[in-house]
Amino acid sequence: MEYNNKTNLYPCAHCNQTGTCSSGKNGQSCMVCVSQNEIKGKEHIGLLCGSCNGLGLAEPKTERINKRVRPVMALGLMLFLIFLIILFGISKNPHFPEVLTFSATLLGCIVTYYYSANRV
Repeated sequence: MEYNNKTNLYPCAHCNQTGTCSSGKNGQSCMVCVSQNEIKGKEHIGLLCGSCNGLGLAEPKTERINKRVRPVMALGLMLFLIFLIILFGISKNPHFPEVLTFSATLLGCIVTYYYSANRV
């Protein structure tokens, strides 16, 4: 299965497209990149840029969030529907057949969308 994920990468302003941070004093790496690389100490030179992870090109955070919202919402909805089915089944609610039909249809749509081969 092949995915055609389109990512908009922009020149990283933090490292000036080099991939190594030199934004601190005297060309040293800044404290944000030091903490991002999980290194202790204060003075480091040539660490990977924490904004672009050393690529020199960065993806805006809002774009990353927008790409993850739909799958997270779908997963949350699936878990809620499965919980609802179990709850209505255990409590022997008289509306269990309606809830099961509605939930199963919605779960089928979500699974079909995410596992279809023709997804763009």
